[in-house]
Amino acid sequence: MKIDDIIRKCIEIPGVSIKRSEFNAELLMKTKEGKGSMTFFQLFPGLTIAYIFINSPTWAAPNLGEDSFIKKGPLLLNYCVTGRCEIILNNGNFVYVKDGDISLTECFAQKQYVYPRRIYEGMELFVDTNTLATESTWIQKEFGIDIPKIIELFCPNDNTYISAVTPEVEEILIKLWELFDIAPPFSISQTKIYVLALLLQNLNNIPPSQACTFFTETQVDIAKRVEKIITSDLRQHHPAWELAAQFSVSETSLKNYFRGVFGQNISIYLREVRMKKAAELLTSTRLSVAEIAELVGYMNQSKFASVFKKQFGLSPLEYRRSKKLENI
Repeated sequence: MKIDDIIRKCIEIPGVSIKRSEFNAELLMKTKEGKGSMTFFQLFPGLTIAYIFINSPTWAAPNLGEDSFIKKGPLLLNYCVTGRCEIILNNGNFVYVKDGDISLTECFAQKQYVYPRRIYEGMELFVDTNTLATESTWIQKEFGIDIPKIIELFCPNDNTYISAVTPEVEEILIKLWELFDIAPPFSISQTKIYVLALLLQNLNNIPPSQACTFFTETQVDIAKRVEKIITSDLRQHHPAWELAAQFSVSETSLKNYFRGVFGQNISIYLREVRMKKAAELLTSTRLSVAEIAELVGYMNQSKFASVFKKQFGLSPLEYRRSKKLENI
């Protein structure tokens, strides 16, 4: 399936719109859960790069008109700059791509793309093998880049390849990421060069797929339900042993599931959620520091102020003043 067909399917999703320019097509997503953007630049016929910025737990996947569990599309090379992305493998298990990881697959998300930490930034390279083979044959002739060979090596039997990047590949990816802030057409010329170099590196120097930790649907569901419980009312405190008993699993297993999905221990994750909410209340309300501390689960105002300053580098009152000055 061509990338233009996929983009057309994407704008059928409620909350998704498109903005086109001479050099790119930008998908914009805005729903009650959050927002995001994917900016596509076609580099060659059959080869497109997208820069992705997400502030939402999910982005609905396009309906490609297939009933199979795995939706085959172009070859997708994804690089996670920051955040966390959920991938469902063809055996139904879940795995998570984190900062500095790449994934390589021909399979699209089933229903939605999931970002457990809400924040995600990354790049995705879409390779339409048929178009590349017919309209960009010079790429293979001049550079010896054999896309079917890459698929055979790293995605046999519809598998998904996941690995931390090598220093050589990371150097190219960082340069590609930095080009997003440079105005076209110069940036596009540079991007073409780096993408070709990236494909050469992937073919010749890509390491074996890492032995990732896999999670079943039940384990992922437990982790996500725990996250909802502990964040629904930040004034409440839920010991890990109590949560584990609620789901009939051991405390160690519960902690492993949560860390696997969200990339942090429960206590660290919850502390960051509490501090983010406190910062929001300091900015948007006239509640006292003591009232805000209580709302986010701290009965001791001094303890709250200490944790807040460690998180933001400012005391709660200093933070409130700084935000007021920004709005003057």
